[in-house]
Amino acid sequence: MNTKLAIINDLKNFISEVADDATLRSYFITSPKAFTRKRDLGFERTTMLILNFLKRSYSIELYDFYHYLEAPDSLVTKSAFCQQRGNLCHTFFNMLNQVLVERFYCHEAQDIKRWKGLLVVGVDGSTTQLINKEEVVTHFGTHGNHRGVVPMGRIMTAYDVMNGIILRSTLVPINISEQHIALSWVDGYSPEMLLIYDRGFPGFVTQFHHQHQESPQPYLMRCKVSFNEEIKAFMKTQLKDVICTIKCNKESSKQLRTMGYIVPKGHELKVRMVKVKLDDGTTEVLMTNLFDKKLHPLKGFKKLYFMRWGVETCYDCLKNKMQLEAFSSQKVNTILQDFHSIVFLFNLQSIIAKSAQSYLRRINKERKHEYAINKNIAFGLMKNRVIGLLITENTQTILFELEKLFCKHLEPIRPNRKYPHTQKFQRRKGKFKALTNYKRAI
Repeated sequence: MNTKLAIINDLKNFISEVADDATLRSYFITSPKAFTRKRDLGFERTTMLILNFLKRSYSIELYDFYHYLEAPDSLVTKSAFCQQRGNLCHTFFNMLNQVLVERFYCHEAQDIKRWKGLLVVGVDGSTTQLINKEEVVTHFGTHGNHRGVVPMGRIMTAYDVMNGIILRSTLVPINISEQHIALSWVDGYSPEMLLIYDRGFPGFVTQFHHQHQESPQPYLMRCKVSFNEEIKAFMKTQLKDVICTIKCNKESSKQLRTMGYIVPKGHELKVRMVKVKLDDGTTEVLMTNLFDKKLHPLKGFKKLYFMRWGVETCYDCLKNKMQLEAFSSQKVNTILQDFHSIVFLFNLQSIIAKSAQSYLRRINKERKHEYAINKNIAFGLMKNRVIGLLITENTQTILFELEKLFCKHLEPIRPNRKYPHTQKFQRRKGKFKALTNYKRAI
């Protein structure tokens, strides 16, 4: 509880400092005159409204917000709210999440989960369908085929799979590739992080960039069996674990030169290749720079790579439980506000839920299946209470209340449960789709 309270207090202090300091505030507003006058909807209240899972009509959200604050006489119009949120740049919510992540790893340093001393980080991309408005289409672009095109944005996420924290996430135009974003992030990682990638990311340039940091950046990448000549040759042998080299081609040499590296064609890069057999009998190849075979034996790589699945469940949570694509506005800045707010709230819920781990361990000893907090219900319970956490004096009381509520809503984790992938028919008209019996909580 004490560390969680310290993290929340650090967030409150950051919000207050930005609200009160004109110099700091200038970095996060779109107009120099924004938030300079005392209003019923000032900087702090505007940020809290955006963070409060805006999924319904603005009129309803505003009504509930001011009644939760016990200030119904201060209720503003939805037009006033639209103007105020337009004055606030989306970068504030991205920075707020960075503060949350940094303070979490600082305050919880003794309890951070690691794999052989390394944070396991799944890096992967996804896409999100956007609102069909001219400004949105111009900024993010479209994606489609002969049947039609839709506005689409690309999401990229680096997710600490063992601690349930999104280290960084971005929403960018669809024409920016996942590989480009992943490469641009490498310099910002720590050598204490092990980055796990799916098979869309390997390449000489990417692996060279990981290996030639000031301290080599540990990575594990799944590769197609036809990825290059070295892997094709490896697949023809009976060997399962080899340390070899891959060669730089002309295109890779040219790309590396634009990044400031002089790497001639034919230059060799040391890599380790391992084969893992999946449950269905197929063989996959993983490439890594974890060269110490005693510290990292072959038998551990299948389980290690499977940990990457955490980033996929992270996307499921963002898109389905948190309704990422149900954006509350129709402009680029406000869409990005919603995106970074969702990422922040995902991390906040994950951090609060960690206090329930001792309770879960205790009850799991007495039950057939392992139980975990029902995230869908947890996000619904955070509605409105997140306001109290961040701008009232009752932080500790609300934090304790949320922890108790999280523990009351659990769901079993049934191992080895698999479902066949079926393509669901989607209605072409109508605002709402009923694909499953899944019920929204926010």
